[in-house]
Amino acid sequence: MGNDLFEALKKETLDIEPTVCARCGYCTFVCPAYLDTLWDSQSPRGKLYQLKSLIKEGKPIPADFADRIFKCTLCGACQDICQTNIPLLRFWQLIRNEIGNLDEWPETVKFLDQSIENSHNIMDLDQSDRTIWTDMIDDLVEDRIDVEAEVAYFAGCNISFKGTLAKLGENTIKIFNHLGLDFTILGEEEYCCGNPYFVAGEFEKARETAEHHLSKLRKLGVKTVVFNCPGCHRAFSEEYEHLLGHAAIEGFEFLSFSQFILKKIQEGKIKFTKPYNHKVAWHDPCELGRHQNIYDPAREVLKAIPGLELKELKHNRNKADCCGGGGLLKGTNPLMSIRISQRRLKAAEKTGAEFLASECPSCTMSFNDGLESMESEIVFKDLSEIVTEALGLE
Repeated sequence: MGNDLFEALKKETLDIEPTVCARCGYCTFVCPAYLDTLWDSQSPRGKLYQLKSLIKEGKPIPADFADRIFKCTLCGACQDICQTNIPLLRFWQLIRNEIGNLDEWPETVKFLDQSIENSHNIMDLDQSDRTIWTDMIDDLVEDRIDVEAEVAYFAGCNISFKGTLAKLGENTIKIFNHLGLDFTILGEEEYCCGNPYFVAGEFEKARETAEHHLSKLRKLGVKTVVFNCPGCHRAFSEEYEHLLGHAAIEGFEFLSFSQFILKKIQEGKIKFTKPYNHKVAWHDPCELGRHQNIYDPAREVLKAIPGLELKELKHNRNKADCCGGGGLLKGTNPLMSIRISQRRLKAAEKTGAEFLASECPSCTMSFNDGLESMESEIVFKDLSEIVTEALGLE
């Protein structure tokens, strides 16, 4: 109900935010959903204006408005550019939570919710298949599942269960093996990180999985956790702390793939010796960039590879356009997701790069989906693939 919405926002001290909006429109032209529809009602400004009316009149969220709230990648561009400093990411999450309270979540989101409850993963598959991604590198991980080690690799649901993404995990483990690293993977004890709940605004539903993961990692003596997925990385490094307090994550080091590789380069443990003569355009994943302010590690890694020419897209770093895969949009509106990814691919083509690269399973899926339905000379590669090729480990 409208009053319930007001109380939910008030609890997070966000009840006055719809009235704070200056309606300047800066957010409108950085919003991928607006640029896809050109409807002001789909823009952050338009949604805040309607929310203001709903709260004032004490009305429930209507179905068409709920639909617009989920036609959003939660990329954070609106928050980054907001002239009145509204914390829009958290704001949209809370609105999504209220939509869930009204049982108005899109069917795709309801499926994710039930899947995680039933099976601890977003595909509702048997957890015994959690390590199916390791089939091609079984000899490298057969003695590494659920064992004590200071370093853990957290694959995440997409890499674990989507065969086209298994390569990201394989690459990372090959690099671990190249380094002679003592590491562990959680196997069946790896659950969904909880990020789908966070982007749906259902923070409390992720409490149990957060407690499970942190407890398990401590029992195994893990100090450092490495992620290919920025969503998983952000869940552990930010949302778990938000849920459980700083003491819960104290003593852990959570590293994105690029942070991990850069650290090993700086320690002198990774050295690129073969020329990798390719032009590479770098795409900043939203959940790593705008959400966590991590921009430099990937660029430093790419610059360390001899022969590689790094090309910047026109919109990069905190101004980077979204791939179209975040915020559950790929599930709730796949056609909009593809159109958004194709705009980014066309921007990458203009750099003259051979490869568009990033470090994110969602970006990988989005750009490959976009490429399937357009003619382009550009090829997408995850950073783990480039590093593996540059080290001659493929």
